[in-house]
Amino acid sequence: MLFDDVFLRKLEGLRLAVRRSISGRREGERLTRKRGGAAEFTSHRSYTQGDEFRAIDWNLYGRLGLLYVKEFTREEALSVRLVIDTSPSMAPKFEFARRLGAALALVANQESPSIPLAEMESLRIGGPFAIPTVPRGLAIIVSDLWDEGLRAQLLRLRTETAVIHVLSPEELEPPVSGKVRLVDAETGEAVVRFVGDEERAEYRRLLADHCASWKKWCFDREMNYLRCASSTPLEEVVQVYLREAGVLE
Repeated sequence: MLFDDVFLRKLEGLRLAVRRSISGRREGERLTRKRGGAAEFTSHRSYTQGDEFRAIDWNLYGRLGLLYVKEFTREEALSVRLVIDTSPSMAPKFEFARRLGAALALVANQESPSIPLAEMESLRIGGPFAIPTVPRGLAIIVSDLWDEGLRAQLLRLRTETAVIHVLSPEELEPPVSGKVRLVDAETGEAVVRFVGDEERAEYRRLLADHCASWKKWCFDREMNYLRCASSTPLEEVVQVYLREAGVLE
């Protein structure tokens, strides 16, 4: 999965945006507010029983005759889990989803090398899809969100979560009219329907309601949400839309 040098350099200037402090990180590059053991001094506070003697600022004691300890921030890496929907309905936009996943993996790996690009390369369409349990860190889900059961799976996550809702141009504006045979990508069930102007208008309304429902559901649970078309240039999604949605900065 190749990106040109210009796009790779742009990815190097991005990082994952996190709204709140996340526990359970490994040593790495991201700064979090934790006491002791690290590189960046933040403040002094009065010594209290139980503080380590090595944290005492003896130079300050020599000047003031009072015991103060130094407080620091500690650099820690963000644990990231990237999940790409592999259910059959993703087929028309799967290559886009994989490339988007690879771009996000490159950004995440600048802080904590934990998402092998080979993992993105090996993804294949087919079979049931489920969101794994993620106990901490940041989870990024890329899916078409046609399965309403995903909501229950998302609620089991104990992480900061970003949901990227990917739809194909054919899903946004189906190029069908007249008498057509429609096949459910997930179940294989088929029905014959007549599609005219009224049916297309009703489909647009239902799709808008579906997307708005997911957006509100994510917002109410403090999850970042972004909807994008798989026809949108990947660089535009990464450089503009993911930053506007608060996924990247």
